Amino acid sequence: MEPGQKLPSTILVIFGITGDLSRRYLLPALAEICANTEIGKDFRVLGVSRRQVDLNNVLGAKEKNLKAYSQMLTMDLANRSDYQKLKDEIGALSQKFTQGPQVIFYLSVPPAAADGIVGLLGESGLSQPPAKLLLEKPFGYDLSSAQEMIGRIAKYFSQEQVYRIDHYLAKESAQNIAVFLGSNALFRNIWSNQFIDHIDIVAAEDIGIGGRKEFWEATGMLRDFVQSHLLQLAALTLMEPCSHMFDFAQLPERRLAALQKMKIAELKSAVRGQYRGYRQEVGNPNSAVDTFVSLTLDSSDSRWRGVPIRLTTGKKLDQKLTKIDIHFKKSQEAEANLLTLRLHPREGIELDLWVKEPGYRHNLQKQPLRFIYEQRFGRVPEAYEQVLIDAMRAKKSLFASSEEVLTSWKILQPVLDYWSMSDSDLKIYQPGSTIEEVLQQRAETKEPKTDN
Repeated sequence: MEPGQKLPSTILVIFGITGDLSRRYLLPALAEICANTEIGKDFRVLGVSRRQVDLNNVLGAKEKNLKAYSQMLTMDLANRSDYQKLKDEIGALSQKFTQGPQVIFYLSVPPAAADGIVGLLGESGLSQPPAKLLLEKPFGYDLSSAQEMIGRIAKYFSQEQVYRIDHYLAKESAQNIAVFLGSNALFRNIWSNQFIDHIDIVAAEDIGIGGRKEFWEATGMLRDFVQSHLLQLAALTLMEPCSHMFDFAQLPERRLAALQKMKIAELKSAVRGQYRGYRQEVGNPNSAVDTFVSLTLDSSDSRWRGVPIRLTTGKKLDQKLTKIDIHFKKSQEAEANLLTLRLHPREGIELDLWVKEPGYRHNLQKQPLRFIYEQRFGRVPEAYEQVLIDAMRAKKSLFASSEEVLTSWKILQPVLDYWSMSDSDLKIYQPGSTIEEVLQQRAETKEPKTDN
C-alpha cells in the first residue's frame, strides 16, 4: 500500500498474539502498516491471551510504535461468559472511533482451538457483519475434517466474511505470476504443453520444526505445505491467464478451475522422508511424520496434458529456497531455456539463455536475464502486510476459498490413504541434504545409527 493511503476503521482482535506466528510475522507486519499508512485514531489492535501479559513484553523493539494502537485482554477461550467481556471491550473501543469500525477476528491458534473460538464468537453474537474472520492453515487434516470445519464456520460466518490465509499467495512474486502471464504476449502464447516440457515447484527450508512438536506430529509437510502453499502455486502457474484488462478479482475462480483438473500422477511415486533426529526431537521413536514430500501431478486441461508438475518441499535441507522452474522443450541437450519464478531469496524472474562469449573462438556460455524486485523497486512488503491490508479492504483475491481448500484435499486424499497403510517407504535423510540426495536415497524407516 502506498504511504499516505487511509485504511477502513478497524478493530483487529488477535487470538494467539503471544504465539510464534504473531511474533515472527504478524506484529512486524502491523508495525510496517502503521509506519506506511494513515491509520490515525480509527485503528486498534486488541490482543487476546489466556494469561495476564504485559503489552511491552509482547511487542518487540521494532514494534514499539504499535503500543499507541494496542492493548491486551485476558480471556478463558473456552468460557462463554468471557466472550461477553470481549464484546463489551469491543463496544467501548468503538466509542472512541470517528466512524463505526469493522471488527476482524484473527485466529492465530491451532485448528482445534479455532473451532471452539468460532462457535463461541457466533453464540455470543460477535459474528454479525461487518465482522470478519481470518484463519491460519491448516484448514483441516484431511478431506472429511476440512468439510466439517467449513460446515461449522458456515453456521456463524458467511463465505464473504471468511478469509483463509495462505501467505504464499500474498508474496509479490506470486501475485506477479498472474500479471506476468496475462500481460506479456511472449510467454502467454507459449504457456502450454506445446512448448513446456515439465514444471518443478520447490519450497525448501534449512530449519527444523522449531519446537512445534505437537503441531508437526499432527500435520507433517504434506498437510502443512503441499495442501496449501504448493498447490496454490501450481494453480497460479497452470490457470488460464487473465484477460488483457487485468483484474485480481478473477484469481480465485481461475485458481479453482486449475485445481479441479489436477490429480496425482502415480501414488507409488509420491516420496516422503523424515530428517534424522526428528523422532528424538518430538519424543516419538516410531513417528512416521513426513518432513519431506515430493510428488507429481497431472492436469486434464488440454493445454497441460502430458506436462508433469512436480511439487517438492522439505525441512532441514541444504538451503532455504522457494521457486517455480519452467522447463521448455528442447531439440538438443545444449539448449537451456529455463524460466525461474523465484519467491525466495531474491524475489523475481530469471531466464537462462545461451550466448556467445566475446572473442575469436566460438565458445558458448549460459547466462541469466534477471529481474529482482528489491533492485528495481527497493523494499518489498512482506506477505503478511498484504494479507492484513487486503482483509481490511475486503479484497479476497489473495485468500483461499472454501472450494479451493476442499479441491486441494481431494487431490491429496489418495496419498494420505496410501501412506496410512504403511510407512515402509519413509526415507530417513541427513540434515543438510539436497533435494536430489533425498530423492535418490533408499527408504529406511529406522534411523541410521550414529558414529558415537
